[in-house]
Amino acid sequence: MMKCMKTTRMFVVVACIVFFSYSAFAAQYCLNCFERVDESEKYCVACKAKLSVDKLKGQEEQLIHAVTVSRENYQKSLEGLKAYYHDTGNQLRFNKARTELDALNNVPLPLYKDEGLGNVQVTKVYRDIEDANILFNDALMYKKKFSKENRAIAIKRFERLLSEYPDSNKVGDSAFEIAEIYASGYFKDYESAAKYYVKSYQLNPYIKRPALIHAAEMYDKHLADYNMARIMYRQAAMYSPTEKQCKKAKSRLAELDELAGNK
Repeated sequence: MMKCMKTTRMFVVVACIVFFSYSAFAAQYCLNCFERVDESEKYCVACKAKLSVDKLKGQEEQLIHAVTVSRENYQKSLEGLKAYYHDTGNQLRFNKARTELDALNNVPLPLYKDEGLGNVQVTKVYRDIEDANILFNDALMYKKKFSKENRAIAIKRFERLLSEYPDSNKVGDSAFEIAEIYASGYFKDYESAAKYYVKSYQLNPYIKRPALIHAAEMYDKHLADYNMARIMYRQAAMYSPTEKQCKKAKSRLAELDELAGNK
């Protein structure tokens, strides 16, 4: 019960930070290119933007960016506060900052952007990194434990690998594992699952796991977004790693195309 109350309080704090960050967003960032605007500058020096409201990026994109910036600032501020209390020897407040930071790191953060296939990294060279491998195996251990809390910790571990070791040869598999967790009965977050399946293909287009067809099935069977499902089945029919997956994608794509033609 106490743990639940702490998590609830943390979400309230996050919501407040997001709200105030968005309130100040227009004054800090260019709404055209999202570059930070220096306080001494009247307009964005990156793109020299002075556009009418209808030419600015959509409200949803602005809000998503504001949430992303707020999340990053919140975590950096907590880390700074924790370091400050450590350096000044204030153990009581150090423990408070550490507890809040630990709670934040155990909360999976959903995706909101529709990434599509996006920028597929076909030329990037990945490395076998020992620290990334240890982190990956640690995340797998949490994934195998039967509780939502442990699955949430696994997501954070995989996300950390993606962030800290972007050139690890485990990034594609990490994104795929996150997708599997979101698609499971513990979360049933099929939108995030679909996007992480796609992300796993983006990060490693040579991945041997059924990333694209799983993404298509999320849109098809769970989200009822048949237009997006058709797009993903079309990609899966061309780029899936096995002939069986390609045939399966082609078969379902033909059915959806027929249904769309009959409407």
